[in-house]
Amino acid sequence: MKKNIVILLFILSFLPAVRAQHTNLPPTLSDSAFASILTCGPGQDFYESFGHTAIRICDSNRNFDAVFNYGTFNFGQPNFYLLFARGQLDYYLASQSYKSFLEDYIYEGRAVWQQRLLLTKHELDSLYLQLRVNMRPENRSYKYDFFHDNCATRVVDIVAASLEERQLMNDTMVVPITTYRDMIHTYTDTALLWWRLGIDIILGSVCDQSMTQRQNMYIPIELMCQLDTALLSTGKKLTEKSKQLLEEEKEPPSKSFSPTLAFWLLFLVVLSITMIALHRHKNLPWLDALCFCAPVLISIIILFLWFGSDHWCTKWNLNILWASPIFLWPLMRLRKSTPASNIVPLIFLLFFLVAWPFLPQSFNPAILPIVLTLIIRLLHRISYSR
Repeated sequence: MKKNIVILLFILSFLPAVRAQHTNLPPTLSDSAFASILTCGPGQDFYESFGHTAIRICDSNRNFDAVFNYGTFNFGQPNFYLLFARGQLDYYLASQSYKSFLEDYIYEGRAVWQQRLLLTKHELDSLYLQLRVNMRPENRSYKYDFFHDNCATRVVDIVAASLEERQLMNDTMVVPITTYRDMIHTYTDTALLWWRLGIDIILGSVCDQSMTQRQNMYIPIELMCQLDTALLSTGKKLTEKSKQLLEEEKEPPSKSFSPTLAFWLLFLVVLSITMIALHRHKNLPWLDALCFCAPVLISIIILFLWFGSDHWCTKWNLNILWASPIFLWPLMRLRKSTPASNIVPLIFLLFFLVAWPFLPQSFNPAILPIVLTLIIRLLHRISYSR
């Protein structure tokens, strides 16, 4: 169970592949050096669905060509799973050769784009100096935040800090304003519908607020698209137009079975069993145990992420209205049911259904048949206890 919870929490991180730290950093760059932003397309696994962003520094005169990556962490860190679940895991800046970086993505069949930064020599030196400083052991780690502080936002911040007298003009970037949840939906397509359901259950209402243009940059592909149109305060462009280095060659993911359809089928099955049991005046405590355990377990995860972790995006999660610990009450009274033990959770579910359109949080459509299934079982228990 612990392992499954941690896998679900992978939605809170990007996990790019970096196999070796590059340590031979030249003290300065020559006049032939340049910097570029590398954007990597989605991979096969869920945690690769959002792509990846890194910085390339190339200096042919120094025989130096490296990629700097803010998205690495140490699986061997003590209390890894607990720190990961609580949002307290350290991520690191690491570097590897440009050649090995491309080899990784060739092997995975993932697309890679490059946007060469149009920096002055002084700005390029400033960018490189910041990377060197960040590579020091005392500076390499940081507390990762999927939405606000990740491999993409770190790249934007360090590039913006290197501009010195020039500034990045966010209002010149053409991007539709949307919510964090909507953006995640965009990158969890028909092959990741079950992951999308898990995401929608553990993210709170704070993720349904509109994003600014700068906040929109937490998705690597979105960042690349914005930088293609980004202007500086001088009216000049920040980057050359993106150029594709590697074509996508991985097999397209197969479409997943819809969780909404799956739970509507489950609702029909439970409804049929309930009608038969009602006709025969049967209680079916085994079925209630299965049905009521689900909201209790989900409520434990919701409450842990809300109050026991540093993840801001899991706060104020209104899924607690239907996935409530109050279902412990009917669970403890499976064979000796009382009206109150069934009526109270029923009121919670009915309130949730009525308030659904007005609540400041978007809910996955698969939640509706789940709630109706719970209501059917509670109504049957009330009828049986009379």
